[in-house]
Amino acid sequence: MENGKFQEKFEKFANELLKWNKTHKLTNYNTKDEIYAQIEDSLYPVDRIKDKKTAIDIGTGAGFPGLILAIAMPETKWYLVEPLKKRYSFLNYMKILLNLKNVTVVPKRLENADIHPVELITSRAVMPTPEIIKIANPFLKKNGTILLYKGSNALDELKGINADILSRDKRNYIFIHKE
Repeated sequence: MENGKFQEKFEKFANELLKWNKTHKLTNYNTKDEIYAQIEDSLYPVDRIKDKKTAIDIGTGAGFPGLILAIAMPETKWYLVEPLKKRYSFLNYMKILLNLKNVTVVPKRLENADIHPVELITSRAVMPTPEIIKIANPFLKKNGTILLYKGSNALDELKGINADILSRDKRNYIFIHKE
């Protein structure tokens, strides 16, 4: 898919999120610039994960990073796990609107989902790192990767955890590899 198609889908996503935010308050982002900053944040580590063929995003919320990564990685099968109904409904709507055949929206908590192990699990600020690892591990294939989008306090949560860190501004992208 060429860049123009990506841009078109991101534009539709931003417009719809702004509309839905007026009535459903899915996020605190009120401008396209704020949404585009989140899209850019979601896409930043994509070069390190683009070879993965199956992925789960835990707590996708309004689409960051899972839906955005699913748009950018159309060859990857994505499971967007989101238990809150209004967010789940938005994700399903966007899946249909953007014709994302590589996306399955799962309206449950990951612990209750029926998903086979995948190569990649992503999550953005859902819970402390040790808890995410514990919940994610049963759903992660051997040699799989967990990618966490964390803030500046991320390093405090990594004591005793072997991880690669990619930093940008106040964001830390934490890569944890399952042996």
